[in-house]
Amino acid sequence: MNKRKQLRGSQTPTPTPSPSPIPLDPNDLAPECIRVDKVYDWVFYANRYENKNFIPDEDCRAAVSAALAAGQRVEVQTAPVDPASVSMTGTILENGNPGRVLIVWTVPVEVTILIAGVPACTFTVRTQFTDEIMLCVPTGITNANLNIRATQVIASSGGVLMGPDPFGPMIPLRVVLCKDVQVEFPVKLEVLAKFCFPRPNNIPVPEEQLQCDLSLLEFPRQCPGLFPVANCECQGTALARNEDTEATFGTGAAAELVTGLSTLRAEICQECSLGDSTWSYSFVDTEVGPTPAPTATGFQPDFSFSFNPSSIDRVTCGTDALTAVGEGIRYFDGAPEQLFYELQIFTGLLGPIAEGFRLILRNTANAVIFDSGVVEALVEFSECQTFNDLLNG
Repeated sequence: MNKRKQLRGSQTPTPTPSPSPIPLDPNDLAPECIRVDKVYDWVFYANRYENKNFIPDEDCRAAVSAALAAGQRVEVQTAPVDPASVSMTGTILENGNPGRVLIVWTVPVEVTILIAGVPACTFTVRTQFTDEIMLCVPTGITNANLNIRATQVIASSGGVLMGPDPFGPMIPLRVVLCKDVQVEFPVKLEVLAKFCFPRPNNIPVPEEQLQCDLSLLEFPRQCPGLFPVANCECQGTALARNEDTEATFGTGAAAELVTGLSTLRAEICQECSLGDSTWSYSFVDTEVGPTPAPTATGFQPDFSFSFNPSSIDRVTCGTDALTAVGEGIRYFDGAPEQLFYELQIFTGLLGPIAEGFRLILRNTANAVIFDSGVVEALVEFSECQTFNDLLNG
């Protein structure tokens, strides 16, 4: 392993005041007796649509056509759309685990056309889109059990297009819809409750559907393995700002030992839910100055980079420690690179560093290309109370 020596002129960031730990958000179990709509499935997703619409007002169409023929500037403005004004209809095409559901969305968009900067006419365009998604809709679930709503609408237009006769000029609309879809059924339950979170719309629509016969049950069965997702067995946070780091880049004889500063903000399994997890990391190489310095073998590179996870696949828990693994993007000298990561958060360690973290990055060949070593951080850690703990206890 090559030990790089400190170069004169290195840049050390200005020290920042000592921060406080990130607090944990508790999500303790408690007995509840409820009469409630049981959630069989819950997805949150977004789509973008593009549609061309003709101008409904005849006088407005004539004025726009004349302006375009004369070479005048014609602009289109769209007013903000209230999500409550979006109408939708959900139809179960096939029951099953999962089943197929068709949703028709109707979005009213108020459009104003300006000719040479002067408003010429205002009208409402109602544009329609359809979705076909896979949901947990066992036998006994009907269309009335679908709770569908739009949470956000973003509408825009690129301008007026010349359309064919007899439609005349056309208005292209781009609509982004953020959607919340739930499958519910009324039941009476005595439960130990925790808050849950929606899953992504990540089930592809297959050509062949599975048929499930659940007619003998008093209530439709839940979809195990689909929803709700399992809770984490522990939760933890870590905060480090410009902490001294002696990191290893590469493996074997070609590995470089680089001195630098680490910054990490991590919240893993907040409220004991994997979906409520986020973290980011950056490394600053303090062995180089503003420009690379020449060495015996050439210029000394700058090893500074930042890393952001694109997925958190799973979290494993140990005694006063947790490990999160997944994939992410490293931005090294401005270029993105897909890597696999292993983020470990510790507390109660022996030695000079009582609590901290360690980040290991691997390439697609599973070779370690970065190891931060144990870095000091402010850590909060606790075990989560799961249903298995109560049942086994």
